[in-house]
Amino acid sequence: MFGKSVIGYSAEDAEVLEAYFEHSFVQPGSLKRVGWNCGVPIPSEVMPRRVRLAKAKTMSDWMLMRRGGDLVSSRVKDAVEELDPGRHQFFPVTVEDKDGNARAEQQHFIFNVVGRIDSIVAERSHFNVVGQANTDNWAYSRRVGPWQCTLNASVIDGRACWVEHRYTDCWFVSDRLASILRKRKVNGIRLEFHSEEASL
Repeated sequence: MFGKSVIGYSAEDAEVLEAYFEHSFVQPGSLKRVGWNCGVPIPSEVMPRRVRLAKAKTMSDWMLMRRGGDLVSSRVKDAVEELDPGRHQFFPVTVEDKDGNARAEQQHFIFNVVGRIDSIVAERSHFNVVGQANTDNWAYSRRVGPWQCTLNASVIDGRACWVEHRYTDCWFVSDRLASILRKRKVNGIRLEFHSEEASL
């Protein structure tokens, strides 16, 4: 993500979210807490309803917010829903200028990617294994050097985007969604780190 604008939600809203993240886990018995890149649903009642531009005036289709989370325009929502309807969460927000006045632009949403899968093909990817490989808590870490990641297309199964169960440093956008975002000239996101979607 890029852009010169700075946008975020209030300290009060951040406290509500952080309290929820602190006491919620990805699944029963898991050591991983719920967070922005965990791939599980987040209750709407803990989500901010307003975000404020703290710097500059330009809104992008995709913006990374202070205190965490992704803010997307209706153009992004429409593209995701076109490919993967009903799976992901889009929480509508009012966008305010630095003085607290609502901006009359297209609708924006806090975007939460829902869905954890295990599609990385280890022998064709440039990752190390972290932790005990014979327990369920092991994970991948990226090796030094160019990005190289192969994914099993049958596990992706038509998803527009998802979180990898064993590599949660980021979430993934499918080739199909990336193609639509480029075609529609969606701004605010960089898609240069490509992962091969292989039919195995």
